[in-house]
Amino acid sequence: MGMLKPDFYYNTVYDIPYDELWQNEIRGLIFDLDNTLAPYADNQPSAKTVALIKRLHRIGFKVCLLTNNTNKRLAHFTKPLGIPGFANAAKPLTRGVRKSMKEMGTKRGYTAIIGDQLLSDVWAGKNARLTTILVNPISKKDLFFVHFKRLIEGWLLKRYYGDARP
Repeated sequence: MGMLKPDFYYNTVYDIPYDELWQNEIRGLIFDLDNTLAPYADNQPSAKTVALIKRLHRIGFKVCLLTNNTNKRLAHFTKPLGIPGFANAAKPLTRGVRKSMKEMGTKRGYTAIIGDQLLSDVWAGKNARLTTILVNPISKKDLFFVHFKRLIEGWLLKRYYGDARP
């Protein structure tokens, strides 16, 4: 069960101390899309997300999106953000994670995955032996099947963090 515990847990992607990640030799960041960078209902990145990605590039990070969603949805974000991405990732499998690292030119000890789900994003990162960062979902609105995963995740998060969650 501990294999699903993220290395770090923050409220949002905007709360992550990226300068500390850089100091700890993380050079590549793999972001989940839905409910991590944008709610399901949004079809383009917010100005705040665009500013975040620009800031990460200024620091020196390589950035990639990895989603279980479709290529069509992904394209609404990769093009305006100017970053690569992979759809239909089948997380928690690691194929998409490996493709993302190859695209960024990063290796295991130098890459982190950031997402809102233990049972897809964190598990994929743990399977690939990456630094894992969990954030709370942006929106309460989820796809139907994700609601069931959230019940399990809620139980796990309660065991890991009690009431001290971000």
